[in-house]
Amino acid sequence: MAILYGPVAGGAVIFACLLYLLMSSNIGVLLPIIFCLLIILIIFLYQLPRLWHSVGLVSRSQPNERTSQPENKKPIRLKLLVDKNRSRVLFAECGKDFVDVLLSFLVLPMGTIIRLADKESKIGSMDELYKSVEALHRKCFRTKACKSMLLQPRSAYGLQCNKLIVKVDGMDYTKFYTCSKTPCLNNESFGFVSLVENSICACGKAMDNKLRMKYADGKAERGFVTRARRFIISDDFQVLPASISNTRSLLLRHGLRDNTGIQEWNIYVGLEEVLQLLHHSMISKTPLTDVFLQKDMSMDITPSSDSMLTAPYHYQMNGYSSYEEMNVKLWFSKSTNKIICIEAREDFVDFLFSFLTIPLGSINKLLRGNSCIGSIDNLYKSVEQLSAMDIISAQCKDILLSPKLERMFGCENQLFEVEEEVNPSEFIYNKCYSCCLQKKTCLHIQFQRLKIMNPKWPGTTKTGGGFIREQGSFLVTDNLTVETLSPVSGMSRLDIPFTDLEELSVTVGKEEALALLKAALTSKSVLSHAFSSHVINRNLLCYN
Repeated sequence: MAILYGPVAGGAVIFACLLYLLMSSNIGVLLPIIFCLLIILIIFLYQLPRLWHSVGLVSRSQPNERTSQPENKKPIRLKLLVDKNRSRVLFAECGKDFVDVLLSFLVLPMGTIIRLADKESKIGSMDELYKSVEALHRKCFRTKACKSMLLQPRSAYGLQCNKLIVKVDGMDYTKFYTCSKTPCLNNESFGFVSLVENSICACGKAMDNKLRMKYADGKAERGFVTRARRFIISDDFQVLPASISNTRSLLLRHGLRDNTGIQEWNIYVGLEEVLQLLHHSMISKTPLTDVFLQKDMSMDITPSSDSMLTAPYHYQMNGYSSYEEMNVKLWFSKSTNKIICIEAREDFVDFLFSFLTIPLGSINKLLRGNSCIGSIDNLYKSVEQLSAMDIISAQCKDILLSPKLERMFGCENQLFEVEEEVNPSEFIYNKCYSCCLQKKTCLHIQFQRLKIMNPKWPGTTKTGGGFIREQGSFLVTDNLTVETLSPVSGMSRLDIPFTDLEELSVTVGKEEALALLKAALTSKSVLSHAFSSHVINRNLLCYN
């Protein structure tokens, strides 16, 4: 209340002055003074309610702590079955909205997952690989846009996921970019549009002019699973149709015989919880418990050497087989057989960086459902086992099990041969913006065709191309830190006697590529896991 003493006393003084002046006889002199005092009084009265608020004299509704976030920001409702005795979530019961959000994890590129975790994902050596892209100078890349493509890779199914009740990656997939001369026509009478901001147009200008796409499939059902079904999700991300049989099986698997100590929780889930689930699903077998019971967990996941060195399989070709094997120089310690680093050209660095553009579902497919990434293997297998009654269409199932790369995000030397999305390859551009906003037929000008340009090759719609510019060699360390090769700094950081160093030339084909991918997802010693057999075989040959 002390804050009010000054203003109240000032008001009393003003009121006393007004009374004194009104009693005075010289009205001509006093009128301007009275007017000024009235203005001061009005200002004081206007500010008085704010003063009351500041000291709590006017009641303000205080939101409940548990529901302080508006419901429209936490739009998904879950029922959790919790074992209080063992402090764990047994399973969650949910509808279509939550299942769609979880399944959308499979179409996210690995680079997006690292970005959303703020480079603290703890997924093998992927954080170091992502940081290497950040640290490399822009001149190492073919174009400025190439660096953006690796740090902010787009999903090929962004428009489909844009309709989900919670959008995980936060990107606006209705935005496209052109140069200021839109449409900048070429000899074939079509313009260029880019999926990546600040790509270089055929005319040489930066493509920073934003266009927004209007799509007309609003009546189509969004997401992946059918709305009529209910689902249960186990703590390790098995997605099952809701049934007594499946519920009983989950409870028996946890060793429960009755409902003693079991509680039902109703909670609301928004973007914050979904991002936590994404992060924990990459490194934990109990993401529901970790997030909703806020359990402490060890982030240092060290896979066994047996799972790391599983022999790759010979997968089917996806309609084309043009690839080139890569040659690298492997440097290792003769005394310990530990691989120190690799000296490589831009083709190998392109291959490593392409890991960031591959969707999670395709990674799991390449590794035959044995990626060893937290609970993601279970999520992937759940999609395989969902029936036609559970999923919207066979196309949705194929999207989740074999998600493609975004258009123009494929690499020229694609050892994995993950397909690149091709449709739509062009758009129709309405230059008359006012008519477009009013949703009426434009009679002022004609529509113009715009084709998607490859940010790696300015002025062309040809796919492929690498991210890294052809230049000198690169140094790749055991934990996938990549930097330009400097003989002075490179040798000084090896911290090993030069006489103990040995060079081994290695050819990287599909078998080595898969070993590198799996090691990158699960280990901090990627090169040692992926190429240890080459060093062992070399030593055997020398011994014989």
